[in-house]
Amino acid sequence: MPANFAMPVPVPSTAGDDAGPPEAGLAVRVAAGPGLWESEDWLADLRRESLPESLLAGGAIAAAVAAEHRHRQERALNAEVTALCLVTGALFPVLGYDSVLALVFGMPGVPVRPGTPVPTGPAYSRARERHGEAPARAMFEFDAARCDVPAGLDGTAFGLEVTQIDGTTLELFNDPLLAEEFGIPAPGAKPLLRLVGLLHSGTRRWRAAVVGRYLDGENTLADGLQDAFGPGQLNLADRGFFSMDRWLRFSGAGAHLLWRVKNGAKCVPFRTLRVLKDGSELVLLRESTSMRARRRKAAGDPGLPSLPDTAARLVCFTVLTRTRAGRTRTTQIRLLTTLLDPALCPAGELAVLYQRRWLVEIAFLHLKRTVRGTGRTLRGRSAELVRQEAWALLLAHNMIAALADRAAATAGLTPGEITFTAVLSLTRAAIISDTCCPHCGKRPASGNAPHAGLDATILAVPPGRAGRQRTSGRTPAERRKWTSEPAEYTLTIIPSNLPKTDVSPGS
Repeated sequence: MPANFAMPVPVPSTAGDDAGPPEAGLAVRVAAGPGLWESEDWLADLRRESLPESLLAGGAIAAAVAAEHRHRQERALNAEVTALCLVTGALFPVLGYDSVLALVFGMPGVPVRPGTPVPTGPAYSRARERHGEAPARAMFEFDAARCDVPAGLDGTAFGLEVTQIDGTTLELFNDPLLAEEFGIPAPGAKPLLRLVGLLHSGTRRWRAAVVGRYLDGENTLADGLQDAFGPGQLNLADRGFFSMDRWLRFSGAGAHLLWRVKNGAKCVPFRTLRVLKDGSELVLLRESTSMRARRRKAAGDPGLPSLPDTAARLVCFTVLTRTRAGRTRTTQIRLLTTLLDPALCPAGELAVLYQRRWLVEIAFLHLKRTVRGTGRTLRGRSAELVRQEAWALLLAHNMIAALADRAAATAGLTPGEITFTAVLSLTRAAIISDTCCPHCGKRPASGNAPHAGLDATILAVPPGRAGRQRTSGRTPAERRKWTSEPAEYTLTIIPSNLPKTDVSPGS
């Protein structure tokens, strides 16, 4: 129908005719002519977004289309539809390409011409190659930057947003080319993709990520997250990420840091300036000659200047774990932080706060086992398709976490009390039920508000337990006997074993 022929036409009122036969309302519509009946719910249903697209930030699909790709002709699997297929495929990793396509092309609002046949799996494979990595990455970054997701009360500390940084690996298809490109941990093992992510504690969503090779290492990839650090942020990290150079660069972006460091006195480039009243210590970070030589060699620049001296605060403490069966274990931890005032940020509270670093480990567990599935490798057979799939997987995790965040805010709970696995299962079921019948073409019964129905279903799920402190047995036999055992934790601030110095910063 030409665009100038379709126009809004006022429909005669049918008020007072509710008792009449249904045919009367149909006759009024026919008499109104071929114009657009804007008030009709069934017409709005034809134009509405699909459920996966509505779960993304508004404009995320458009960001993927605007990124660099190789789609040129107007196909059924254009850039927009391919992006929607990538998101759906990440949410349904057990489905084959043909099943994913059938699911997507049955969704309301798919931008294809009526009567377009569902493409085949090989056609989608070629569409993925045309799509490339850039659109999937752009879609993730656009959605990760959204600010309409409510954050839980446990997402802040000392007036700062708490974030965590860590890395993990994903198994790839056992292919020699992928092994050469990404690297393998041992001879005969599968190739591994490595990713490092910055998690927002209050939403359990990835704020930024870097996708790379297993050969690159976590520290190299972590440097790519520097731009995601900024004022108002307190970042937690495990001991593998500390280096004086990285510490200065990340804190120089305006973020506060609370990073674990190694326990050996010779493993860290600092000495104690003085002991503070809460048992923590003010320390001086100074680059040694050997550290400078290694940094120059790694950068390939023998003329690099020395790093400037800086002051930081060290918190040393022990964690005594006592299980219900009477077993005990003592662990010593050292934290380095940019929060220098012991009156505003006591050492004991910093030690307790560091427990939240495990939120990033839980997020990786959800990403790898819950969303992707245990023992499942990425489908891509080329480096570009592997990275594309990794971005889609991160995006799918953020979509489910956003649903859990909204449910938690509505129910007055923390995001950790909303079961991630249940939200994912309910989302998958809602997407399937929000598609047209493949046999008769009947529209879904969810109407124009499938998102509201999904939110209500999630809220009906009983909340999980909050504040659990549990530990597993140390041997396989103990794990079979005590699958999950309550434990008590006692934190004690202790002095460090660092040498003392009376040198002031910059001297």
